[in-house]
Amino acid sequence: MKKRSKKLSQPWSVQVELVEGCSRICDFCGINAIRSKPGDFKFMDWETAGRLVQGCSFLCPTARYEFAMHGEPLMHPNRLRMFSLFRKGLPKAQLQVTTNGVRFIRGDMQRLVERIFRHGIDFIILDTYYPERDVLRKKAFKLKNVQVLDFYDDCVPKNISPYHNHRRKLNRTIILMDDLKARDGEHLSRVVLNHAGSSPVKGIPKQPLEKTCTLPFRELSVCYNGNVNICCMDWKHEFVAGNINDSGVKSIWYGERFELARTFLQNKNREFDPCRRCSKNSGPRAGLLPKYGPITPSQRVDIEA
Repeated sequence: MKKRSKKLSQPWSVQVELVEGCSRICDFCGINAIRSKPGDFKFMDWETAGRLVQGCSFLCPTARYEFAMHGEPLMHPNRLRMFSLFRKGLPKAQLQVTTNGVRFIRGDMQRLVERIFRHGIDFIILDTYYPERDVLRKKAFKLKNVQVLDFYDDCVPKNISPYHNHRRKLNRTIILMDDLKARDGEHLSRVVLNHAGSSPVKGIPKQPLEKTCTLPFRELSVCYNGNVNICCMDWKHEFVAGNINDSGVKSIWYGERFELARTFLQNKNREFDPCRRCSKNSGPRAGLLPKYGPITPSQRVDIEA
């Protein structure tokens, strides 16, 4: 039997923050830590996006790329051009957009959706919330030549997850996600988290959880300004592993700063920011992660630097 490699693999998924800032402020969302009202958008520029695409084309060309993270991606003034840039540079990658759908409310949803698909997006996760929820769902089910799946009614029974890599086999599809706050906990992937202490409605653990976290081993989270945070929960950029405008994507992913965090997390130690405040569970297949040695005294100093 071939021995399983203990080396860190390439990212399985990449979170791309085209926009920081949202057209909504949901009371459970981590955006409350960085915004007090909707708007005040900050956008990823063309040069940063180009460096990200180039670096990922070598590091993880077949990963799952999700445009979301800490903002509403469809608010980017050049969103379609950005989608085309990623599709051209990453022809085999799954590209998906997660949106609250506010831009679809007044516009021609059929035309807007068609343009998104035409510029390289495989599928759209339509994260609906009250009060727009009912209007958006009605408009979505009227779309022509688009597969519309309700997450709870269609995806869960068929084990179709929008958070898996479908290798571009799922396309021209909209997945309707119901209001997260209203249906909190009905499915393991739909749970209101405390976003490493950034959510105002979810408490902070009295003591850091003694659990491994799989996110920094499997997901690359790139902010609008090029920062690569430890994970998508790091709304306040408290643990930045590097910036793609200063270093290559591959060198950041395998770099000392990221590996330092992984050493702590693999040892079930979250005694550093922002992880000390996070309530997220370990994640799937934690036992298959590469093995790191015990934490050294010098690493305890470095993690706080």
